[in-house]
Amino acid sequence: MNEPNHFRPDQAGNIPFTTEVELLLGGISRAMHPDGTLQFADQDCEPVAVYSPRLDEQALEAFCKQHIERYRLHHEKHEELIRECETPLIEPFWEQAQ
Repeated sequence: MNEPNHFRPDQAGNIPFTTEVELLLGGISRAMHPDGTLQFADQDCEPVAVYSPRLDEQALEAFCKQHIERYRLHHEKHEELIRECETPLIEPFWEQAQ
């Protein structure tokens, strides 16, 4: 993976669901891959903790919109750990849909 994208509040209006997911995950940013796809991933973990499939920016926004409730439930379930800067894993539900 390449360098993560940094949180850009000025883009929140263009990608509101992507922004919300980033906040729900506790600030885990989108990693950009060499092919230009983005993916929510905590690269500080070994192995890397992945929170979404690899998609282009608009497809990731659509994915986040479609699955926002899953991310909200994940946040609600792990809110205390997230506040303590922990990285609770999420069930990779997107693998079942592919």
